[in-house]
Amino acid sequence: MKCRYCPRRLRTKESKDRGYGLICGQKLGLIPKPTPRHRALTAPVKPVTTGVHPGQTAIPIQPTLPKEN
Repeated sequence: MKCRYCPRRLRTKESKDRGYGLICGQKLGLIPKPTPRHRALTAPVKPVTTGVHPGQTAIPIQPTLPKEN
């Protein structure tokens, strides 16, 4: 069975049931594109300065959350 929008062959049962493949479905907006599982940290990271010895560099390990207004 071929895709109704292009000459590609349909291989999966879902594609055959729909009548078009994943690529054509995403290009035409019929199938939503996958979203990333993880998103980037939006809050700035503030360095921790307590307990740092002279000559050492503080490593930022605690994220700073945005303040609510």
